[in-house]
Amino acid sequence: MAACSLVGMGMLLQLAIVTFGLSATTIVITFSAILLAVWLHHIFRKEKRVPMELFRALANGDHTLGLPSNHPLRQDFRSAQAQMQAAQLAAEQQVQFIDAVFSHMDLAMLICDDHGRIIEQSAAVTKLLGLKIKHIDALANNNPQISDFINKTLKNSRQTFSWQNNELHDTLYIQVSTLWIQTKLYKVITLQSIKEELNAKEQHAYKQLTKVLTHEVANSITPLSSMAQTCIALLPDSLSFDEEEDKQDLHLALSTLASRSAHLSEFIQEFRKLSSLPAPQLTTVDLGGLLKNIKQLFCMQHTGVTFIIEVPDNARCVLDINQIEQVLINLCKNAVEALDICDQNNPMITLKIIKNDRNKLCVDIIDNGPGITEQAQAMMFVPFYTTKQQGSGIGLSLSRQIMLQHGGELVYLQKPQGACFRCIFG
Repeated sequence: MAACSLVGMGMLLQLAIVTFGLSATTIVITFSAILLAVWLHHIFRKEKRVPMELFRALANGDHTLGLPSNHPLRQDFRSAQAQMQAAQLAAEQQVQFIDAVFSHMDLAMLICDDHGRIIEQSAAVTKLLGLKIKHIDALANNNPQISDFINKTLKNSRQTFSWQNNELHDTLYIQVSTLWIQTKLYKVITLQSIKEELNAKEQHAYKQLTKVLTHEVANSITPLSSMAQTCIALLPDSLSFDEEEDKQDLHLALSTLASRSAHLSEFIQEFRKLSSLPAPQLTTVDLGGLLKNIKQLFCMQHTGVTFIIEVPDNARCVLDINQIEQVLINLCKNAVEALDICDQNNPMITLKIIKNDRNKLCVDIIDNGPGITEQAQAMMFVPFYTTKQQGSGIGLSLSRQIMLQHGGELVYLQKPQGACFRCIFG
């Protein structure tokens, strides 16, 4: 190749001398200048291309490339490369730190963009809501007001909402904070359950009301009942009346007064249970054995009702057996009474032990009766509310209070037919 190039150059020199009459020296100098210019242009393009390729590699996070050892920018490039590597490592460590904080955080927190897409969320969100979400709009399936509130919030705001997911009934305090990062809007959402606080205040209010009412009513009823009994005892058979019917009316009035006073006194004693419920005496109990005892008790008293129990092996729980037994008796008694007033050909009550979605031990009391109306569902745990003619309205409220004192809950589950109460143990 070199020989061919030299021959070619010789032929070009001869042609130039003959054609243009130039001296050989002039032609050699000119040709050398051209070669030098071509070489310098090649070097310049090469030197320019190398840094551009390196900068593109750095932008893509590739730190494997470098400049030659004799390159004048090599030292500066290596310094910039080290700083970028350190910045990238710090960013990765910060992301890992944030992930670790979110995974161990007890507070339910979400971060979403302005389109509602979830960027990050703590593990407490799934525990609180009973589901894992990828978009704010997923909350609309349970309460459309929550997703609407978050999507429309453009400045810091807070509000309280109800939340229901299967058996999970809750009251959520939701706070939304907005921030702008590089012209993009992000929202930080915190969710807190205030159900326990509301339940505690509600129970405290009921207890205070109960104490006042029982004190005032008992002070009035006790002497009335006593005086009515005394009047009946002092009423002689020989007492003359213008009409025999008048004597009978007086006796009936006094007897009714005494009877109703006694009934009201019994009601007050039940009333007092709400304000004087003792702390549970906890022991480890076999729930399966407890349900079998409940079944045996009701089967002897209600032969027309079929009782079914479904219990797994080793279903043990820490509880106050006397209090929980009272809860189960109350719920089974309500189920039997509901079946008595309907025309169910095959009345049936099922006692079932399960674990719910939150891995908590539960006892379901299910009947195939008429179920409970929506109006009654909204009021059934309120003390003294009842739909029965002879009911006191104490049973469900007391049962719920017992479950709350056990760190659990008593909830009603909607069924296509019949009623289902679930005792959830904490």
